[in-house]
Amino acid sequence: MKRNISYKFRNKNFPKFKIGAIIISIIVILGVITLFPHLFRNTYIVTIANKRIIRHDNIDTYLIYTQMEDGNIKVFQDTNNLLEFKTRSEDMYWGMIINKKYEIRAYGLNIPLLSFYQNIVEVKGVQIEKK
Repeated sequence: MKRNISYKFRNKNFPKFKIGAIIISIIVILGVITLFPHLFRNTYIVTIANKRIIRHDNIDTYLIYTQMEDGNIKVFQDTNNLLEFKTRSEDMYWGMIINKKYEIRAYGLNIPLLSFYQNIVEVKGVQIEKK
């Protein structure tokens, strides 16, 4: 037996239903936007070329300029992130030494024109093999 659901659209509660659907849609879209960069993860072997601190509204963003194994330059950011349980970005920043080689795990998208850089999650030192 089929039920006629068209009565819902004639009901006095339909505007409330519409507002509720809009609020739920906004929450879902904001959740996707927040979690989207965490889907892109990579591991790199890099040499630290330079470091820089950008302070904006009393919030520090640490930029790390690196040279990849193929010679390309790549910029990473080092900021705190509660979703990654990363709260000590300053210690990680000061622990990295220029002209040393590291294995870096990072997430996010790298869009330099919009100042979006991959955020570093973990850093490990790499020993250079002597021949």
